Amino acid sequence: MVGGPLSDSLYLRLPARSSGVTPGHHTLMAIALSVRGRPLHTEVTSLSELPAQFVQASEVVLLVSASDVTLLRVAIPPISSSRLQAALPAIIEDRVLGDTAECIVAAALEGDQHRLIAVCDRDWLQSWITVIRQLGTRRVRAFPISLCLPLHGDVVSAALLHNANHYELALRLSTEEGVGLSFEIENDGELPVVVTQIVSFLAPERQVSLSVPRAQCERFAQWLESQQLSMTTLVDEQWTEWIAVSHQAPIDLMTAIDDYHSYTIDWRVWRYPVLLVTIFALFNIIAINADWWRLRHEGLQIRDELTAVFQRSFPNDQVILDPLAQMQQKVTTARRASGQPGASDYLVLSAALGEAWRESGNDLRGIAALEYRDSALSIKLRQDTKLSLEALQGPLTARQLKLTPGPTDPLRFMVGRP
Repeated sequence: MVGGPLSDSLYLRLPARSSGVTPGHHTLMAIALSVRGRPLHTEVTSLSELPAQFVQASEVVLLVSASDVTLLRVAIPPISSSRLQAALPAIIEDRVLGDTAECIVAAALEGDQHRLIAVCDRDWLQSWITVIRQLGTRRVRAFPISLCLPLHGDVVSAALLHNANHYELALRLSTEEGVGLSFEIENDGELPVVVTQIVSFLAPERQVSLSVPRAQCERFAQWLESQQLSMTTLVDEQWTEWIAVSHQAPIDLMTAIDDYHSYTIDWRVWRYPVLLVTIFALFNIIAINADWWRLRHEGLQIRDELTAVFQRSFPNDQVILDPLAQMQQKVTTARRASGQPGASDYLVLSAALGEAWRESGNDLRGIAALEYRDSALSIKLRQDTKLSLEALQGPLTARQLKLTPGPTDPLRFMVGRP
């Protein structure tokens, strides 16, 4: 499956190259606007006269004339998909008249050793793509119309297509077989005779389902009835069937266009989700920055208050780097000057450690050495001492002490204030 139905698609049935029509905005062609896979509106008009809702379609699907596309079943060597596209012109060179460098050669996405290949004139299709892109369309797909005709068992599906005084007969013989013939006729009264002769030549002894333009239905019905051609069943022009079958078309000619991948993403479809994500991102960025400014303002306010308290308490100190740490240092110095021990003094720490050590059930004789440095106690345990760290952590925490293992020696621990 090449692609699924989008919300809205504009289908353009291109005229045959042999009709002499020049690709352009004023060229008349059959169009259909499809919504969710169903044709909403069909008419024959030019691109310059398209209503706004047609131009704003999510994608444009080109139904290329069957007589302009050659379908081949070719044996493919075991090479990667990335190298297959470059090798296709050389693979089909002996089966195509003319220079393959002037052709668009597209391969079906799936297949066995034999793969379906579609060949089309490059300049012709590229001219139409350029015209379509000028409408602002980013996503374009192109299918041979012969592969968009419905299949019903062994019945051959045929379609008579009309453009000005030019006619084309497209046939789909099987899942991967399709042919087309473009012709002109001066007298429309002879049209049923010509069409039935072509059909009998291309699909002899086959049951055929033939769709014709509505203006030709009565003429063809009378002819088939008069000739008693029971092998041919007549149906109206089937835009609904063509659109439905195009979603399962095995090959897309646009895959062989150089800039195909740069246009596969239709950003117009994603504009609202992207806008919504952008709004949410901006909202979160603004909220985070607002919260950071609030916390910073509160931090500066608290620092100013601490600085003011410190200056009132110690007016002789001019340099204030950390008011809280300097206040704690001043309080500790004042306590020591008055004979009161500080919270990180040796006697206070050792007494608190001794009490916590007994509460945890550890034996004080397990301590080999006790050192005091930088307001912390360094404990050296004996070699055979069994220390219960979990039991010791609780009593130490209750006394606002923290036990830290030594970085290199497993028998050494540090005890100090957090």
